[in-house]
Amino acid sequence: MKIRFYLNDQAERIMALWSESRGEYLAADSVLAEADACICGETGSCGEEMKRIASFLDSAAAKAVNPEWMIDTALPCSPSKLVCLGKSYADHAKEFDGDSVQEPAVFLKSPSAITSCSDVVLYPPGCDKLDYEIELAVVIKDVLKNASPEEAARAISGYTLMCDYSERANQLEHGGQWTKGKSYDSFAPMGPTFISADELGDGSGIPLELKVNGEVRQSGNTDGLIWPVPRLIAYVSRFMTLWPGDVVSTGTPGGVGMGMKPPVYLKPGDAVEWGSPAFGFASQAVVIDDEG
Repeated sequence: MKIRFYLNDQAERIMALWSESRGEYLAADSVLAEADACICGETGSCGEEMKRIASFLDSAAAKAVNPEWMIDTALPCSPSKLVCLGKSYADHAKEFDGDSVQEPAVFLKSPSAITSCSDVVLYPPGCDKLDYEIELAVVIKDVLKNASPEEAARAISGYTLMCDYSERANQLEHGGQWTKGKSYDSFAPMGPTFISADELGDGSGIPLELKVNGEVRQSGNTDGLIWPVPRLIAYVSRFMTLWPGDVVSTGTPGGVGMGMKPPVYLKPGDAVEWGSPAFGFASQAVVIDDEG
């Protein structure tokens, strides 16, 4: 099941679901509550509810989404936390610092950084090392604590994509935690589609691509993860309890700006395109944050 959430022109959240028979996204606001409950694990009959939603898509009540008056929202849920993994791909770990990786890095991005994949990327004042990282993001539906990989796999509601924007100077050169270089407003755009775990499985075999001004910078696949997705989720649950609706972003393949020789960072006016065939592609413009 593929789902996209939207704001209409009254800023009310509605939902659009993919209809295989029609070959298009259809508005389905009358089943929003049921879908939200399914995604966040609040119902024990997720499969039956999703079948009912799919049936709705082919009813006369469904209306086609009008892109002229809807914009994408970031997520189908409001996470209590956004957990990110670093150096989880061997090629990115090598370009990051060259060290051998025994365990993935874990850090948090502030939920206030979450935005829509159709929004602009804000270039913060004083920023001169703005970087990009396309990632597969996992939405959790069950409470997880000290979980096994098998338990973690069963707790995955579905997947979306995230671009983990980073200000590398504040991340790496000014002491403290990575979080302060990762949590600016607009630094965690997500989308453009949520795909259920029933359809996408364990998150393996997903191609990821990112372009800057039309030039391919990242071209990877989740098969390049050092640890499979369920094992990464289980790993995170050792250090914190994951709640329904929480998001875990699984890290990025190689090709980031800081890994180029010399490093090439984003500048105002750049266009960043990222995505995957299964999820679709987002296009974002980098603009100066004039509000400071």
